[in-house]
Amino acid sequence: MKTLFGTDGIRGRAYEPPLDEDTVRRLGAALAKDLSSDGAPPRILLAGDTRKSTVDLAEWIGSSFQAGGGSVVWGAVLPTPAVSQLCRENDFSAGVVISASHNPAADNGIKILGPNGEKIADEIERHLEQRIEDTEPLFGPDLPEVDQSLSHRYVDLLVASHSAPAPLSGLHVVVDAANGAASGIAGEFLARLGARVTLTAASPDGDNINDGCGATAPGHLGAKVVEVQADAGVALDGDADRVVLVDEKGSVLDGDDILLVWARHLKTVNRLPAGRVVATVMSNFGLERALTDEEMEPIRCDVGDRSVWLAMNEYGSVLGGEQSGHIICSHYGVTGDGLLTGSHVLAIAARRKQPLSSLSDLQRLPQILVNVPISRMRPFDELPGVSRQLVETNRRLEGRGRVLLRYSGTEPLARVMIEGENAAEIATLAAVLAEAIRRELG
Repeated sequence: MKTLFGTDGIRGRAYEPPLDEDTVRRLGAALAKDLSSDGAPPRILLAGDTRKSTVDLAEWIGSSFQAGGGSVVWGAVLPTPAVSQLCRENDFSAGVVISASHNPAADNGIKILGPNGEKIADEIERHLEQRIEDTEPLFGPDLPEVDQSLSHRYVDLLVASHSAPAPLSGLHVVVDAANGAASGIAGEFLARLGARVTLTAASPDGDNINDGCGATAPGHLGAKVVEVQADAGVALDGDADRVVLVDEKGSVLDGDDILLVWARHLKTVNRLPAGRVVATVMSNFGLERALTDEEMEPIRCDVGDRSVWLAMNEYGSVLGGEQSGHIICSHYGVTGDGLLTGSHVLAIAARRKQPLSSLSDLQRLPQILVNVPISRMRPFDELPGVSRQLVETNRRLEGRGRVLLRYSGTEPLARVMIEGENAAEIATLAAVLAEAIRRELG
């Protein structure tokens, strides 16, 4: 069987391999076998986002898992970080999330979390893939009744992460819930922190998740914040593990801005050991320069919030994240959490009695990212035309920028990212590199 797991679990078109019924039921049975190795009946927390296909995939994996001797607690619609937090405080063998995060509604995915709330390691994923080959699909009981207490408990945990009562008192916040997993809880949570909340994209219908809204499309949120004269906006993605913010002027603060704001605060209150902050290879060089200038230590890692978490553990950092808005602060959790991150950054501004715009002073180098649809993957250094163009691009940018080529872990795309001092120059260079990739892999 080919590799099923990418950078963020299994991802693909719903009802098609690897998210067809046979494969998903095999996965449920294989997971039950793996988690039963110590002899105790395994118990998982199962939940997902608001896509039409989510309940079907949950039924398949949950039924097979129960037929394999395990038990399921069914949380229905819950954010990925909710499953992580609830696994950490309860006696679950694992957490399983049915979600394709920021992807379109036709896609879906399966993420598996360990009992400590962390995404499972690569070697466990590879082991599961091998076990699936020798495991028959199983058919067992339907999913149990939804445990309605889980979402309330998650909101309680989020509120408890703030030491001060009502830290957002007086703020008017617009929330774009991406018609996703946080649609039913985002307003309640921020209201409990004292904010006046205006909700948008919080009416999921199974097909509208991430559709022109959320963290990947914050333009409408920016316009809404300005229209209603709000203090800030919070844009989540489909499973609410990432966030981007909008200030009172409608300007977007992405993960790089958020990392800088939160790192400064943690350093000020002596909660940033050795000043170390983890960012991925996709973060703007301006973040690296700002952290260095303020006597903090930037650490680069591969793309993916699991890579961020591993680097945080390796280097003893408590803060890390991605430009896309996956931010992890280990004082509060072990995975990205959009509601938690957004609320803490807004609380920093409120505590200082300053507008959010005053905190976002990151000076970026111009950056361009081009996504190239591909039909296959090969190492870039094995592609003669791409290799030649990469050498020329690096020669042109020497000392003035950088170039990064990588494959998406969740979609059939090659990504060309270039940073440099001249926006027109890097746009031209990126277009030429993208065309070279398209010719060889399209």
